[in-house]
Amino acid sequence: MDRVVRLGYVGAGFMAQKVHLPNFAALPQCRLVALAEVRPRLAEQVAARFGIPKVYPHHTALLEDEEVEAVAISAHFAAQGEIARDALLAGKAVFMEKPMAVSLEQAEGILAAQRQKGARLMVAYMKRYDAGYELAREHVLRLRQGGEWGRITLVRIHYFGGDWVCGLDTPFLTTDEPPPTPPRLRPSWLPEEHSGRFVGFLQQYVHAFNFARWLLDAGDKAEV
Repeated sequence: MDRVVRLGYVGAGFMAQKVHLPNFAALPQCRLVALAEVRPRLAEQVAARFGIPKVYPHHTALLEDEEVEAVAISAHFAAQGEIARDALLAGKAVFMEKPMAVSLEQAEGILAAQRQKGARLMVAYMKRYDAGYELAREHVLRLRQGGEWGRITLVRIHYFGGDWVCGLDTPFLTTDEPPPTPPRLRPSWLPEEHSGRFVGFLQQYVHAFNFARWLLDAGDKAEV
């Protein structure tokens, strides 16, 4: 790909500073042109570190920038669904952190915006691009296609990978500015005592579900 994508980024927290912004800044096919962050001093510091020329106090202001053609998001996962929907409705391609949404209604709103505008949408399930996962999938598909395995009726996935933060050497910038208050995360039908488990499900177990479907070549469409 020879064309350079002009990227706007929403969020300046841990994942932005430690993971996404360093990688986007290192890609010759990407140019970071704008950053949206509600904490102004943090926004200016992060923008200066990564050479981002324009800073906006809210994602809606960034979306009005015609230079921005694609948007990457790593806001609180209870808030990023609304941001993704707004970006898609603005005609921007969207790369967002998982989970895509915290409710069926929110997910349907995002997909409706994508279909309405035809913009690209990608949820960052990065484990599909891990060399070990790719090798495991090759073996599983070979065993299934060769007839050595019968019909698979149960899948169990265990994580033994240790700490996931290996190689995150970028210093983390902070200020005394309070972070924004995220929208309600817990669904109304879920008892308060299960809130912690719900967060764990959204943060970690979604990877297992996504990987299992990819591992078994089950496609990207699923209904419950």
